[in-house]
Amino acid sequence: MANVTIKDIAEQLGVSPATVSLALNGRHGVNEETRMSVLNLANQLGYHNATAKKTPPHQGVINFLIYRKSGRIVTNTQFFTRLIESVERATRSHRYALTITYCTGQEQLPACIQEAADAQSLGILVLGTEMGQDDLPILENAPIPVVVLDNELPASSLDMISIHNLDGIWRAVQHLHAQGLTDIGYLSSSVPITNFEMRYIGYAYSIYHCLGERPDSQKIFSLFPTIDGANEDMAAILKKGTKIPSALIADNDLIAIGAARALQEAGLRIPEDVSLIGFDNIPLAEYFQPALTSIEVSCEELGKRAVSMVRWRLRHPDAPPQNIRTCTELVIRDSVRQKPAV
Repeated sequence: MANVTIKDIAEQLGVSPATVSLALNGRHGVNEETRMSVLNLANQLGYHNATAKKTPPHQGVINFLIYRKSGRIVTNTQFFTRLIESVERATRSHRYALTITYCTGQEQLPACIQEAADAQSLGILVLGTEMGQDDLPILENAPIPVVVLDNELPASSLDMISIHNLDGIWRAVQHLHAQGLTDIGYLSSSVPITNFEMRYIGYAYSIYHCLGERPDSQKIFSLFPTIDGANEDMAAILKKGTKIPSALIADNDLIAIGAARALQEAGLRIPEDVSLIGFDNIPLAEYFQPALTSIEVSCEELGKRAVSMVRWRLRHPDAPPQNIRTCTELVIRDSVRQKPAV
C-alpha cells in the first residue's frame, strides 16, 4: 500500500488520527493494546514517518504472541504493561521489527502460530504467564523457533525466561523473620498459574528452612487475584471470625492491596496488627497507604533476556533448551512492622 498515511491507519482501526499519532510517537494517552495495534498495522502497511529514513533497516520480524488462556491474569495491569513495553524496547534496540498477536484460548493457538510463520517471522516470543503443560505440544511443534516468557514449565523442549519465584519468597520470609515475625501466613491466588504455584512452593520451602515449620492450612487463604476480588474474598474470611496471622505474603501486589483494604475496613492496622508483603512491586504499591513492601521483578531485565534468547536461538537452532530465571529484590516500605531497636 503506497503512501500510507496516519488517516489510513486510523480508519482501518476505527480510532482517531490523533490516537494513531500518539501511538506512533510513543506519547502518553493511549492504552497499551491500542498502541500495539497501531504499531502492528503501521508495520504491515509499510508506514514510514519523516524520521524513518534516518533509521537503519530492521534485521527481520519477531512476533510477540500474548497468550490469554483464562484471561483472568494477563490483563491491562501495570505489571504486564511494563513487561510488554520492555519487550518492544529490547526488540527495537537490536533492530528487529516487532509484530503483536493477541491469542485468546488454546483453540486459537495453532492458527496464531501459523499466522506468524506465514508472515515470515524469524521467531515467536510467547507471553506464557497463563500457559499450562497442555499447551506445550502445540508450541513445541511450531515451524519456527519459540521462546516462552514468564513461565518455567518443566520437561519442555522450549527456551524459557522466567522469574525466580522461590528467590523472591525466600527474601520475604527472611525479612519477616529478621523483624521477629514468625507467625507467617500466605495469600494464595484462587486462579492457578505456574508463577503462583512456584511462589507457594517457595513459601513452604522458606518457612521450613527459616522457621522449621510445615505449612499450616489455617494460615493459607485463597483470594481472587485482583484488588476488588481479593478485597471481597478477604472480607468474607474476616466475617467468619478467622484468626489472621501476624504477617502475610501475597502471590501478587493486587491480592496484597485488596486484602489490606479488607483488613483495614475490619479495624486491623497495617503493620501494627498484620504485616504484609506483595509480589511484583507495581507502581501502585508505593502509593498505597501504608506503602507496600514488595518483591521487585525487573520487567526491563525480563524483556531484554527474552529478546536476547530469541536472537541466541536463531543462531543456535540445534542447541539444548535453556531455562533462565531472573532474580528478585525486596523493596522495603512501611507495611512490615520493624523490630524494636535494642
